Amino acid sequence: MGLRFGLIGCGEIGRLRAMALTRTGSARLVAVSDLDEGRAVAVASRHGGTVEQSWRALLHREEVDAVIVSTPPSLHAEMCIEALRSGKHVLCEKPLARTPAECRKILEAAEQSRRLLATGFNYRFYPSVQKARAILDAGMIGELDHIRSYAGYSVADHSHPWLHDVEVMGGGALRDNGIHLIDLTRYFLGEVAEVKGFASNSVWGFKGCEDNGFALLRSPTGTIASLQASWTEWRGYRLRVEIYGTRGCIRAWCFPMVTQVVWATERGGQARRRFHLFPITHIWERLRSYRWVVIQSFIEELQAFSLATRGERTALATGHDGLRAVEIAHAVSHPSTSGHT
Repeated sequence: MGLRFGLIGCGEIGRLRAMALTRTGSARLVAVSDLDEGRAVAVASRHGGTVEQSWRALLHREEVDAVIVSTPPSLHAEMCIEALRSGKHVLCEKPLARTPAECRKILEAAEQSRRLLATGFNYRFYPSVQKARAILDAGMIGELDHIRSYAGYSVADHSHPWLHDVEVMGGGALRDNGIHLIDLTRYFLGEVAEVKGFASNSVWGFKGCEDNGFALLRSPTGTIASLQASWTEWRGYRLRVEIYGTRGCIRAWCFPMVTQVVWATERGGQARRRFHLFPITHIWERLRSYRWVVIQSFIEELQAFSLATRGERTALATGHDGLRAVEIAHAVSHPSTSGHT
């Protein structure tokens, strides 16, 4: 029998999470909870499960094996810690929490409970990213030399005011769209030994929330990555990761999903180029919007989560990955208190 999930938070992302659960084939939604009972009822009536008025009551249901926390980040630490202490595995939406200190408390609870803690970095399961990972691992571009990455959109497209409320998010662009970018950059780079960066807040002026964050990351072996997370991208949503090696480079985009590889068989040799397109993804993205792609990535993430509860290695982002992403964001937005991370 597959994992039985409880869902805390039935907003837009929570609804997509519920849709993914119904399509995995190896998981089941058994309980939902939301401060807005009407939203919880709507999700349960469409995707199954019973409605619990209290998220704490949901955590104490014996038939719940794992919990998805899909609420604003200001609630993550309390909910995740109690879920773990209740003996549940936890998949928490990004960012894992508002601050490194809150993240560490969640990780301590996971270690003490011996339960799986995962962070919802579903971009790892996007087709363009998966293809880039496979190409890098195959050695097609030689040894990794450096990474350059960018993610941006406009705050004018925010659907919820709390996305630029420091008390809820803990920061600005680096914790919003940038947190995925930080994770993807580290996913290709490896562990980060040193962070340097700058943040600016001259366009929107939201207290404690940077409009743009610029970071330089260095691995323990000296490999460097640069990234920018922006709330001032006027052309619409943009995300790209460029991975450079000793014999070529890989570029991964979304949306739309495209992966390009440029490589040579020897250093300085004649370069070859290949685009990897994902026609099924493009068709359904056009017919049903980017949400179709998100749901597919959630399905793969849930499948990886199930395997991880059995001790198998997957691309799933762990609680440690969630902590490291927040630590890097904090080091850039609060350099006077962070130092190296």
